[in-house]
Amino acid sequence: RMVGIVVAAAVAMQCAHGFYLPGVAPRAFKDGEPVNMKVQTLISTETPLQFDYYQLPFCAPDKIEDIPENLGEALAGEKAHTSAYQAFMKKDEYCKTLCKKHYTANQIQEFQDFTLLDYRVNMRLDNLPVAQIIVASFQDNPEETVTVYHLGYPVGSRVPVREPTGQLTEVYHINNHIRFKIFYHPLSADTVEDDDESRSRATGSYIVGFQAEPRSVHHIVRGKWNESSPYNTLAPCSKEKEAREPMQLDPQDQSGADVVWTYDVVWERSDVKWASRWDIYLTAGEAADHKIHWFSIINSVVILLFLSGVVALIMARILRRDFARYNEAAATEEERAEAAREMREETGWKLVYGD
Repeated sequence: RMVGIVVAAAVAMQCAHGFYLPGVAPRAFKDGEPVNMKVQTLISTETPLQFDYYQLPFCAPDKIEDIPENLGEALAGEKAHTSAYQAFMKKDEYCKTLCKKHYTANQIQEFQDFTLLDYRVNMRLDNLPVAQIIVASFQDNPEETVTVYHLGYPVGSRVPVREPTGQLTEVYHINNHIRFKIFYHPLSADTVEDDDESRSRATGSYIVGFQAEPRSVHHIVRGKWNESSPYNTLAPCSKEKEAREPMQLDPQDQSGADVVWTYDVVWERSDVKWASRWDIYLTAGEAADHKIHWFSIINSVVILLFLSGVVALIMARILRRDFARYNEAAATEEERAEAAREMREETGWKLVYGD
């Protein structure tokens, strides 16, 4: 019995190492320490169907590993995966090349389909989901603005273009350049003691925010492309947000297209404490979440009505058979003979109920 208790305790400890409760164990990263940006799913407010991140031919690391963030996500099947993105604590980096890929016309069409359905990319950093900030203004009062947080960032965008003939059409751009803005809160700022010794021991910083600014950029490679280097020379590419030619998707071009994927990492200090870092996500994409909830509710109601109809049909057939059996006892000999004659006249599919 003692051996069984020891084995059960060992299994419990192993499970505890595999999963953790989000929001319970804060982690402080030291300066220059690598932080893992993980990719998850592609979701849309236009359809309840969601896909894995690598359903589209994005850039991938040499080995893709599944990393469940917590027990709830593991049970729901929403696993996070390793990505090719790299970031280091408090180290700003610009124009880092992720990869260069040649896409066929079918793959470009797939990107366009996901863009048409407004699919968004979900990522995580230190258990925080990535969010996109959109600043909108009111039509009646343009000076008054409101900041909205949307979970994830779009795969691409649709841009209306007027042709020389005057006809208005849409072109599709792929967001192949992402600027990640990561907010951190120094651990020393939460130290209660005022002496220098206590503050020196409190090294590291907490990650309290994770944002993405997607852009579409038509990169031109200068010189020879080095697949193993994250710093290939591109044009245009700089830390400034100047106007750039977008990367347009054209599935009609049977020769395909070469797309260079790049990203920036910008760190910014924040006064938000680790315990309050989820407050900003409470208002993230409220309208989109409501729309997704309506899809789920309608889907559940349709399934419930279908199953209720099947059960009601089965119960009606059983009750009809029971009523027929009860009435048979009170029937006369002539009525029984008439029922038997009608039974003999039934042929074909009408006899299936007797099987």
